[in-house]
Amino acid sequence: MVRKSMKTKSKRISLKKKYMVIKKVKEHNRKKAKEAKKLRLSGKKKVEKDPGIPNDWPLKEHEVKALEAGRAEVIEELKRKKVECKERTALIGPFKRIWLRSLKSLMSY
Repeated sequence: MVRKSMKTKSKRISLKKKYMVIKKVKEHNRKKAKEAKKLRLSGKKKVEKDPGIPNDWPLKEHEVKALEAGRAEVIEELKRKKVECKERTALIGPFKRIWLRSLKSLMSY
């Protein structure tokens, strides 16, 4: 019977084998990235346009008025937020300039 050697096996490999492994790994990673990109692109759902209200719909005028009122509310809300933001920045403005000036004077020391 042949005895196994007690020495550990050498980790040397031929360059051909080494480069083949590197090539296979690179190919595998490229394939995975391509699939992920494809899934990411197909994952986005297309935004469907609102078809509106058909002309033969009963109480169409009532529905249109309700939609217009909703849109007007949203626009008013945006305007109100914009005005509030401007008021806030107008209040902070002079104090911010004074604060920055004091910081610059402290930095110069």
